[in-house]
Amino acid sequence: MIVWPAELPQRVLASGYSESLGDGRLRTQMETGPMKVRRRFSAVARPIAASFRVSPDGKARIERFWWEEIGGGSLPFLMPDQTHDALALLADDGLQLLDDQGRPLINTAWWLVMAGDAPPSFTPLQRGIAYTVAFPLVIMP
Repeated sequence: MIVWPAELPQRVLASGYSESLGDGRLRTQMETGPMKVRRRFSAVARPIAASFRVSPDGKARIERFWWEEIGGGSLPFLMPDQTHDALALLADDGLQLLDDQGRPLINTAWWLVMAGDAPPSFTPLQRGIAYTVAFPLVIMP
């Protein structure tokens, strides 16, 4: 399984981030009255808008990842879950859970994702020093 490169940022920028629930409903317009709605799929993909701040080397790494590793955006890959990974595990009373040596227990969570509707796009932040990369993704069910 392909994994998001360790040399790239492991967290998306909060600015511009959005995560949506997938819609697996089928809607049928009736002749009169409200639409008929029923479940069409039990598992649906969830779109997210993600962006990263990268250096020129990071830009080149994303380009290589796009073309060589995920086949121009056609292959799925694993990346850290942006909402659940690296969070401390808590007991029912809200206290942090610890292992037998007193170290905090940290959640590890991954998303299986594919590239979204568009390829990554790069916006220079400072001429040739840093870029913001917009990378639409889809979390697979």
